[in-house]
Amino acid sequence: MADAHSDAAFERRKRAAQPRRATAADREQVIECLTAAFATDPVMSWIGRKDAKRDQGRRAMFRFLVGKLGLPGGELWTADDYGAAALWIPPERADMKLPWWEEVRLLPTIMTFTGIGGLSRADAFRKAADKHHPKDKPHFYLMTVGVNPKFQGQGLGSALLEANLAAIDAKGLPSYLESSNEKNVPLYRRHGYQVINEFRPAPDGPPLWGMWREAKAR
Repeated sequence: MADAHSDAAFERRKRAAQPRRATAADREQVIECLTAAFATDPVMSWIGRKDAKRDQGRRAMFRFLVGKLGLPGGELWTADDYGAAALWIPPERADMKLPWWEEVRLLPTIMTFTGIGGLSRADAFRKAADKHHPKDKPHFYLMTVGVNPKFQGQGLGSALLEANLAAIDAKGLPSYLESSNEKNVPLYRRHGYQVINEFRPAPDGPPLWGMWREAKAR
C-alpha cells in the first residue's frame, strides 16, 4: 500500500512544479506562506524586531513586497495550494525604485517590521544589497522564494524554482539572487547558480551569498 504522506508530498510537489501567476485574489494566502516561511530566516531575524510583535512586523513587510512589487511586477508565482511562493523582479523593473511619496508611506511599514532599533539594520541591508547587486546586464532577480514550514524538506521550493527558471531560460535571460541561509547555497548551485560574492550588511550582521545564473538552453 502506498504511503499516504508520500502521496500527499508528491501531489504538493506536482502543484509546485506547475505554479501560476498570483493575482490579487491570492494576496493574503501568499503573504501568509512567505510570512511563515521566513520566521527563522537569519537576515529577516537580524533586521526585524525582537519583541512580541515580531510576526506581525514580518507580515507587514511581506504585505508591502507582495502588494507593491510582486503583484504589479507580474512575476509573483504560487502553487495552487499556497505551499510555496516566489517573487521575482523582472528586468524592466530592475531599479525597484518607488516615487518619493511611496517611500514616505513605506516608513510606517518598515517601523512595524524593525521597530525603532532596527531601522539602521534595515538601511544597512538595503545599501549592502544594492552595492553587490549586478547592474551590467538585464536579468531576473529572485527577491524571495518560500515554502510553508509544514511542507519544507519535500522539494516544493526546488520544484517551483525549476518551473520559474524554465520560463526565464526561454527568454534567454540570466538571473540573480541573494541566499540568506548557507544551507540553501548547495540547492541553488544544483539549479545552475554560482556564488559571485559574499557579504555582510554590517559587522554584526549575518552573511549573504550573491548568486548568478546564466540562461541555459533546453
